[in-house]
Parts: sequence; C-alpha cells; structure tokens
Amino acid sequence: MSKRQRIHQRILTMVMWAVTGLFTAPFYILIVYAFKPREATMLKSPLALPDRLYLDNFVEAIEKSDFFQAFKNSLVSTVAGVVILVLICSMAAYVIIRQNKNRFYGAWQYIFLAAIMLPFQTVMFPLYKNLVNLGLLNTLLGYIIVSAGFQMSFNIFLYCGFIKTVPVELEEAAKIDGCSVFSTFWRIVFPLLKPVNMTVIVLSALGIWNDYQIAVVVVMKDAVRTLPVAQQSFIGQQISYLNLASAACLLSIIPMFILYLFLQKFIVKGVVAGAVKG
Repeated sequence: MSKRQRIHQRILTMVMWAVTGLFTAPFYILIVYAFKPREATMLKSPLALPDRLYLDNFVEAIEKSDFFQAFKNSLVSTVAGVVILVLICSMAAYVIIRQNKNRFYGAWQYIFLAAIMLPFQTVMFPLYKNLVNLGLLNTLLGYIIVSAGFQMSFNIFLYCGFIKTVPVELEEAAKIDGCSVFSTFWRIVFPLLKPVNMTVIVLSALGIWNDYQIAVVVVMKDAVRTLPVAQQSFIGQQISYLNLASAACLLSIIPMFILYLFLQKFIVKGVVAGAVKG
C-alpha cells in the first residue's frame, strides 16, 4: 500500500469515527440523563457519567406518564397497523404489477409514488375535521387508519419492486393447475415475499411506534395516547424533567430494538430488492 493510499485510509477511518460519534451521541445523552437525578442533569457537567445508577427515574416516569396504558395503546396501534399494511400493500402491489398492461392499474403506481412526497401538514386540518365528523378522533381505530394510510404509499412502492422479481412462470403453472388469482397470490407469491415482508414489518413498526406528529393530532386523551405523546407530559413551558423523559424514552425504545435485532438481516435485502426497476 502506497503512502497516499494509507493517508486516504486514515482520513476515511477518521470520517467514519466522526460520523459514528455523531449518531451515537444522542443515545449517550439519553442513557446518561435516564440514570441521573434531576439536579445532576442541571449541573456544570450534565453529560458526565452518573456517580451511581439512579433507578427512581424509571419508577417515577412509569407512574407520572401512565406508561403501561400508553405502552398498550402503542402496541395495539403498531401491531394492527403493520398487519393492515402487509396485507393491503402486498395485494395492491401484486395487482398493479401483474396488470401493468392496463393503463388504469399502471397509473396507480405513479399515484402512490407521488403520495410518498405528500407531507402530513398539507392534510392535517381536513383530516382532523373528517375524524371529528366520523367520530374517530381520540380513538385508536382512527389513529390506526391514519398512521397506516400515511405509510401505505412507500410500502406499495417496495412491494412493487420486489414482485417484479418473482417469476411469472410460477403463477402460470398454478393457473394451469386450476388456482384462482386469489389462491395463486396467497399460495405461490406471498410466501416468496418474505424478505420484503420483514422489511415492511420493521419499517412500519418503527414508523407507527415512534410517530408523534400524527398521534399528537389524533390521540390526545390520556386513555388513548401513545408513548410519544405520553412523554410530552415531562416537558412544559415552565419546567422540564429531562431525566424522567429520558427514562421513559429509554423504556419505549426496548421493544423496537428487540424487533430490529431479530429482523435486521432481512431489511437491506428487502429494500434493495424492492427498489429494483422493471
């Protein structure tokens, strides 16, 4: 290796370490604040490691935010939303791709693609009014429908790219054997979608579980609020409890961290395959 190559390698290593530090810094701050009493987070060295692990933050955070109720609401919303997205998006993408000769179905692919760029703020007020008229405001059903709807376009885009890689000959053979379109999809095509299914499950679960901007509009009552909204109770105009907010946030991260550990090997494969152009 030449001297110039060694210099380039060292510079690249330094950049990688700098980027790693940039992305891990928030986690360090979160963990440090979660294990410190409130007074220690406001001293001259708030980022210093705690002298001891102050576990009372977690107990107090659970009690003050009604953590378990918010956890249940987030869990129900996330599971229901993910199931809806996997079922509807996979079937919609299958029809769009296999009926690509029909201009009507082909146009829908571009409509969903354009909808990815639609920000929530542009439809926030009409959405709020419609939820009020339908009696779905401050209900988990309303939140599930809205949160799943806003993730549907991207997931259909992923499924469309992946389904293009599924050999049509398999479906033709099933048709010869007497399978209907519905039966062919569930028996032949859907089992082959495992990589992109796992990707959609992880990305959708993370999106719904961590969502704040939709939840703060749709579910504000204590009985139906999710974890991100519940954590808002620790931050006010007059006083902030960063130690309690950090403890509650750390607890809420654990389920998604476990899910990611189990399914991480499918994510890159599913995203890459889902981005293939036909």
